[in-house]
Amino acid sequence: MPAAGDVLQFAESDYCYGTGPLVLRVTRVGADLGRYPRLEWLSLRGVELRGDGSAGPERQVLVRTSALSRTG
Repeated sequence: MPAAGDVLQFAESDYCYGTGPLVLRVTRVGADLGRYPRLEWLSLRGVELRGDGSAGPERQVLVRTSALSRTG
């Protein structure tokens, strides 16, 4: 389960909407996967991190819950 402060990486195919891979520092999680374990998509809000590690724009994205176990 992602939490505020986590830095997660997603392939383009694992989130909506954008182009290319995404690195996101999470600021808010939209639902509790412990309470709703069958969710296929999860809303995350966070700050996109650029290739050099600097903060980019704030983003809200939908991510595949199956991708959460592959992030890091």
